[in-house]
Amino acid sequence: MTQTPAVSFLIPAHNRPEVLKAALASCIAQSFDAWEAVVVDDHSERADLQSLVANFNDARLRYSRLKVAERGVSMARNRAIELARSDRLLTLDSDDLNHPHRGARCQELLDPSQAELIYTRVRLFSADRPSGRPKPLLQPFSNALLEKINFITNPGTAFTRRAVDAAGSGFRPNLTLAEDYDLYLRMAKAGVSIRAIDEEHVSYRKHPEAATSRRQDELHDAVMTVRRLNGLPPFPLEAIQADALQELASNILNNADQRTLWQDDRWSKR
Repeated sequence: MTQTPAVSFLIPAHNRPEVLKAALASCIAQSFDAWEAVVVDDHSERADLQSLVANFNDARLRYSRLKVAERGVSMARNRAIELARSDRLLTLDSDDLNHPHRGARCQELLDPSQAELIYTRVRLFSADRPSGRPKPLLQPFSNALLEKINFITNPGTAFTRRAVDAAGSGFRPNLTLAEDYDLYLRMAKAGVSIRAIDEEHVSYRKHPEAATSRRQDELHDAVMTVRRLNGLPPFPLEAIQADALQELASNILNNADQRTLWQDDRWSKR
């Protein structure tokens, strides 16, 4: 009988077999065996991801492909949640890497009988800097601050199935950017326990092709959409200083790109 996994890695994928291979290798390198990884292929057309997964010859690696009418990262993550056999759900984008202790620590930190979400420090790395560097800030959770900016780095998140159920559903299918922010807001509103964990669990790949690098205007528009969908009131960006770490507030308020990303267009029109 196949052992029920203690944690499930949720891996949406689209093309880029070389980075997916590294992500799956980081699953296999876990310090314990009671895990599974659910790869959901979002209509790759330039790579045979099914064969890539099969070539690992590891039954803990599972492959699925979205139906013709289903597209996008939100639907891929939702399919992975649906297929996952564990009630501890760990996000892993196909271009990021687990640290070896991640699965075991998430098993210890998450109680599947509770609605919980944790987020951790991440290590930033790139092809030019493979050893990476730690992301310097870990903002303690603040519901008031989350209603203004998203300080939770998606690659370092893990949550229970009860947290998804409390939010009413998983990722909103029509969102392709800021979909993680929307889910965290709905979880927080539903009373999910959200905690910052001062540990590195994931290496987060930074490269020019990253959506958040090339689509800043679209990302800002998505943030505004999420604010409206969640009924958040307009606010002046300087209001983040009441709840954010001083360094985080300074980074946002003094960086033109960050100001543009997080400013509330509704407030500027007052």
